[in-house]
Amino acid sequence: MTVGNMKDSQEQRGGTIIFFSISVVVVFLVMGLALDLGNAYVTRARLSKAVDAGALAGARNASDTNDVIKELSLSVATANYQTSNGVDYQVQITTPSQDTKRVVLTGNTASNVYFAKLLGRSAIDVGTAAEATRFPLDMSLVLDLSYSLERNDAFDDLQEASSNFLGYFSDEIDQFGLVTYSTWAEEQMPAQKSFKATGQSIINGLSAISDTNIEAGLETAKLQLDNAPQREQAFKVVVLFTDGRPTAFSDEFELDEQDDGCGDGVPQTYDGVVAAYISGASFRGLFRTADGKKVSGFSGDCSPNFVDNGSSTVSPQPNQLPGGYSVNGYNIRSFGASQAEEWANVLREAGYTIFTIGLGNPDATNDGDKPDLEFLQRLANQSGVSDPSQPRGEMVFSPSPEELDQTFALLADRIITRLTR
Repeated sequence: MTVGNMKDSQEQRGGTIIFFSISVVVVFLVMGLALDLGNAYVTRARLSKAVDAGALAGARNASDTNDVIKELSLSVATANYQTSNGVDYQVQITTPSQDTKRVVLTGNTASNVYFAKLLGRSAIDVGTAAEATRFPLDMSLVLDLSYSLERNDAFDDLQEASSNFLGYFSDEIDQFGLVTYSTWAEEQMPAQKSFKATGQSIINGLSAISDTNIEAGLETAKLQLDNAPQREQAFKVVVLFTDGRPTAFSDEFELDEQDDGCGDGVPQTYDGVVAAYISGASFRGLFRTADGKKVSGFSGDCSPNFVDNGSSTVSPQPNQLPGGYSVNGYNIRSFGASQAEEWANVLREAGYTIFTIGLGNPDATNDGDKPDLEFLQRLANQSGVSDPSQPRGEMVFSPSPEELDQTFALLADRIITRLTR
């Protein structure tokens, strides 16, 4: 090898060593920067969870004053994430529309660096923001007053659970109405703000009566929400409670000419309610839709006579049910269920979301005491089972009266979750 060749070879080796050394430094810096950036990513992820939690907590308590909301949002965020570098949390509260409150929570901090210090950086600034809005609620709570609640020692539990249910919502933001149903349905309290004291007083004064006319309860709930003061951003909800299956429904019924009292040889029609017992084929009676009074017969001028709902007086029996079906308990209960589903469909078409609460023993020997959970899921359109294009609610179930309070509380939490987004 010549001297020139040896010199060239040495220069190449020297250049390779320099290039290798520079490459090692570059790779070392890149890996170090990647580690610093990874640490900043983790910091931001933890900060994001904190501001999300704080914003949601503030929005869920939107009925409080802005100062209280801010304090709560900050305390929840701080409890979820704090660092030795400190975190600057800031809360902004706005009202974008009527009775709607928006909470925006931002968080900024510094992520420690190690290798970036070689480039003159002491830390990486990290920031994120979360927004949560609490929308107003328009709700109709529809309670079953059928006598089976009293028979099964569940009525007191229902009163306590439904009374506590009102307490989860806001007197200042939400509008709450109360409907009860048995043989007939009745609006006990129109949808209004400042509902807690009035609603709880009404609930505590209720008593169990008779049948289960779910159709009438849903129809009255729709009228109630239709007549409530309208708010563009409100979440419109019907919550239906029942401990059994439908045993009554409303329609116009044709009576035998011998029963109508007119004496003109022409069958009379009566717009009322027919009811059956919770099981078996027996017809329980014909009733007035306005107040559940039992029709005992008709006077010579064709006007109906009435007795108390629970009277043993025999009631005139219609000639047939809609569609020509015979009058018996099985058909009455079947019509009660189908017409309840029709009214649930009307509610959902109007944009109302239905939630159902069922109480009962799935292993009961009496069919009337067995909850029809699939029926309640169809009313609620759970998972779109009735119509995927309509609002989807949910069915919750309590297997015992003692668990009703917990079941109502669970549903309240799920409704509030939907209100806050």
